[in-house]
Amino acid sequence: MKTATKVCLFLVFALVVLVGYMTGTKKGKQLTSKAVAGYLHERVNYVEKNKENRKEVKNEPEEEMSSGENPKNAKSDEFEEKEYYHILLLGEEALKSSPGKGRTDTMILATVDTVQKRVVLTSVLRDTYVEPEGMNPCKINAVYARLGVNGLYEILYEKIGILPDGYMKVGFDDFEKIIDMLGGAEVMLTREEAEYLNTHDYISKEEYRTVVAGEQVLNGNQTLGYCRVRFVPNCNGTKYDYGRTERQRMVLSNLFERYKAVGFTKKIKIAEDALGYIETDIGEALMEKLIYAAYEGRITKLEQRQLPAEGTFRSADKGAVTSALEADWERNKEIFWNIFE
Repeated sequence: MKTATKVCLFLVFALVVLVGYMTGTKKGKQLTSKAVAGYLHERVNYVEKNKENRKEVKNEPEEEMSSGENPKNAKSDEFEEKEYYHILLLGEEALKSSPGKGRTDTMILATVDTVQKRVVLTSVLRDTYVEPEGMNPCKINAVYARLGVNGLYEILYEKIGILPDGYMKVGFDDFEKIIDMLGGAEVMLTREEAEYLNTHDYISKEEYRTVVAGEQVLNGNQTLGYCRVRFVPNCNGTKYDYGRTERQRMVLSNLFERYKAVGFTKKIKIAEDALGYIETDIGEALMEKLIYAAYEGRITKLEQRQLPAEGTFRSADKGAVTSALEADWERNKEIFWNIFE
């Protein structure tokens, strides 16, 4: 499709969306969310859910819920919101020279809490020890490469009683493009972080190894490097994988605030451009509900957590799996659900 035609179609669509939201009625916003979902879902890299062996699970405290699956073009007869939507965010370290799937060194469970009007980001530490069915014991970041996203779903169900409603996955190269598309990420660097990033290959392009101490906006390549660092403390004094996952959540938090501040039609344009780089199994019906929850103006806060939680794990060698984090999962399950009480 020619660029001019695409621009015209987008402007017409944006006008329809804007008019729908200006009506101010709940039904109008639902219909608009449906239109936006249909428009954006055509642009995402959609992978239909593999329903084999997927469980019916408890996705909300004290109430039996289904896994929230929806095929791409599923149509619901009635618009029914859930209190919580759990989306697994994955960053895949897939090298171009390597066949198959890579490790998921970034794993964040994003919970959209429509009750308390917030998003809760829960990082899963990559060195967490697990014993997945169908493969040898390993660190959790290795599960995706062997068992795919269903393997991660099963682990989360087994350990904390959640089967995510869907996932969104991005590779390293596409992560850089999305950050650049959003105008970069604002971060605070310590002097030690800046020196480390400028003298190591975490920032893969040498011409961008020019970061300085203090608050600044990093481009995509610099932001990716920042999110991967774990051997020096971050601005909160946190080191190792705890510091790295905290960096990732800080970047997402900054992007959340910046995205929230732009106008509605610009939000749609950014989402349209970014979604082409994302793989997901989120169906159109679920996307409609997520858009409604976000754009209705009720999601205003972002909070951060980690699993396993502090004080609930120990570092240990578990056979061939060295320096693994052995978690007390009963305590972590309780901690996780207590967030929503």
